[in-house]
Amino acid sequence: RVMLTDDIIKQNTDGISKVFQKFLTFGDATPTDAIMVNNDDWLSSISYLEFLRDYGQHFTINRMLSFESVKQRLAREAPFSFLEFNYMILQAYDFLELNRRYDAKLQLGGSDQWGNMISGCELGRRVDGAQLYALTAPLITTSDGKKMGKTAGGAVWLNADKLSEYDYWQFWRNTSDEDVIRFLKLFTELPLEEIETMEGWKGADINKAKIVLADEATTLLHGRDCLKAIHDTIDS
Repeated sequence: RVMLTDDIIKQNTDGISKVFQKFLTFGDATPTDAIMVNNDDWLSSISYLEFLRDYGQHFTINRMLSFESVKQRLAREAPFSFLEFNYMILQAYDFLELNRRYDAKLQLGGSDQWGNMISGCELGRRVDGAQLYALTAPLITTSDGKKMGKTAGGAVWLNADKLSEYDYWQFWRNTSDEDVIRFLKLFTELPLEEIETMEGWKGADINKAKIVLADEATTLLHGRDCLKAIHDTIDS
């Protein structure tokens, strides 16, 4: 893994925050406003020996090796560093600190993070007697078994400076026939009744469903105003 400098980490954090602001309201005006925190606030001041003494005792190698994510990582030919192996402990500690500082009780993540998230729940219970919860969702794959967002050119960026609105639209337009209805249900806010109507579309009409998917998914991220320029480019 590439070690990032503090400046690059700051740039990445700003980029992630910029994307989230399109979907969440940040602030402190209401209890439902989102906040974005940096685990460097508590990790940078940790004393390694004190951390091992206070929290290392709550983790066993036997338990850590039992998680499927670790088993899969060990099965790869690439080396599995001690640094990476510690991610589970650090993510668990992050959850503990989020509960202490912000009363966070639920952690959401992909199913590949199950072991790390459960470790956080267990650490909170053992150290503070806190009742914490984890909710995972299956990693989304296409009909041919590939992870969603993995393409020949790399990941699908949500930032317009990394991937243009047009290319983002094209990513959804190129969805396979087998995936389009499922993705309409997952990645748009269209009523299910409207999507169910499209399930009966065949032949050339399925391409219309793909355009609907591309339009709606792009609107959620970049706004509907960009659609005219995209369609003008396609029709020209």
